[in-house]
Amino acid sequence: MKKCLASRYIKKTDLRPEENKRILQDLFAFNSMKRTSFLWQRQDRKFFRDDGKELSHQLKLKEVFECKDYFANSARMAAAAMIKSGQELAKLYIEDAKEDIKAIRKALRKKKNYRKKLLKIKESIIKHTKDPKKPLKGSANIQYQKDGSVTVQFFQKIWVYETLYLFEHQWLDRKLRQIKTQIANMEHKMKRLEIKQQRLKDYPLKVRFGGKKLTKNRTIPERHRVLDKRRNRRMMISGRKDCKYGNWVFRYDTETKTLEYRSMTDWDGNRICFPNVTFPYGQTWIESWLKERKGAIAWEIVDCGNAWQIRCILTEEEENMNNYYGDGTIGIDINYDHIAMTETDQSGNLLHHEIFRYDMEGKRSGQIKHQISESLEKIFQYADQQHKPVTAENIKSIQRKKFYDKHRKRHRHISMFASACIRELLISKAVKHHIGVKFVHPAYTSKVGKMRYLRRYGLTVHEAAALCIARRGQGYKESIPSYLKPYLTNKKVRALIPQQWGSLTKLINKVTTQDLLTYQDPVLHRN
Repeated sequence: MKKCLASRYIKKTDLRPEENKRILQDLFAFNSMKRTSFLWQRQDRKFFRDDGKELSHQLKLKEVFECKDYFANSARMAAAAMIKSGQELAKLYIEDAKEDIKAIRKALRKKKNYRKKLLKIKESIIKHTKDPKKPLKGSANIQYQKDGSVTVQFFQKIWVYETLYLFEHQWLDRKLRQIKTQIANMEHKMKRLEIKQQRLKDYPLKVRFGGKKLTKNRTIPERHRVLDKRRNRRMMISGRKDCKYGNWVFRYDTETKTLEYRSMTDWDGNRICFPNVTFPYGQTWIESWLKERKGAIAWEIVDCGNAWQIRCILTEEEENMNNYYGDGTIGIDINYDHIAMTETDQSGNLLHHEIFRYDMEGKRSGQIKHQISESLEKIFQYADQQHKPVTAENIKSIQRKKFYDKHRKRHRHISMFASACIRELLISKAVKHHIGVKFVHPAYTSKVGKMRYLRRYGLTVHEAAALCIARRGQGYKESIPSYLKPYLTNKKVRALIPQQWGSLTKLINKVTTQDLLTYQDPVLHRN
């Protein structure tokens, strides 16, 4: 597993002015070389020697910029990484557009069917006004009363219209216009997504060195100076295994805590020494790595304005993780505003349950990540005390796009759900505490927990789902309770357990939590 360790800031006043100037020159030359290599690789350009043999990009960069192999190879690898990153990002965008198109088509089909029903109702009203003997067509939401009034009901809201004429012009015609506009907007959005998907397949993503904001916005004062500073801000030199210190350009002294750097533009000159280079997190790893000579180390210099920052990138060996689920596990159910945690024993019985709350509303991405990290830190500290691994739901399998054209607040919560960030934090905390993490499919965990464990243990729906996730991580299967088996159709009696729970989803959704908690068996509670 690769780790990037950042040092404390080193003031530029701690170095001599000529040394700072030389580092800035190296940053400019290295980033110019990286941009050149990026252009050559994107254009698939080829070079040849005088004898006709092909010349590699690395040797061509070395020849053009007159530098050592270490800098040319690092620039070429950085450019290749940017191209590869753009390709992977384009794949994610294409997959995201596919899911959006699929969800819009599904919602569009429902909208068109609903519009057809309303048009049939309007047609029946027109025929009824011409000939009162012809019947009126209604629906589950639209009811015609004997006194001539019409009632329209959606959930808890009820509209009553005294006459058929008022119903037709005040509700039906308005609803038809709204649906027609919604269908047109959805078709336009689907068309735009198809164009975007095709464009991503045909053309590579653009890369703006220095950022899109500074590149396009011409109203920023001193834009060119700020853009040059942003474009030439960092330089990363890859390590070599054949070197004593893991890198031919950098040399870190573990005793004096100084980092020596050989300049790209003045290779044979005096080395530049960064004083007091200490790492608040991972100092012991770097020292043990250098003493034992475990392998290559990559170093990066970052210009932070009035200070420098040194970053060390090394590949850490996999350590022993606690992956034993025989004594129980810690199950977590991750939601928009809280994380539900449960602890089980070796038989899958509940021992402890707790909820860790946080608030995403109105927060930035960094604040959201910090809140989730604090909640997960408490969970992993508890798991470390109990010496049990963690079981979480596989967030990748959650269909985030299936709620298209539903409740706006719910849709916003789903779009703000930081699924990739949560998965990254889970893996990071697991490595930090040496605790294994297992990701299980969360299919029907809320339904199973609601019907099996909510009333028995007095849990919330999310805590019951976390208990199901923990039991699923231990290898237990949740069968259908005997009182629900009569509701299974003949086709589902011998089906797999997940399919049986799926067939009972509509029935379970009608049962509220309050009904489950206040239910009394009539046989046991006779007068």
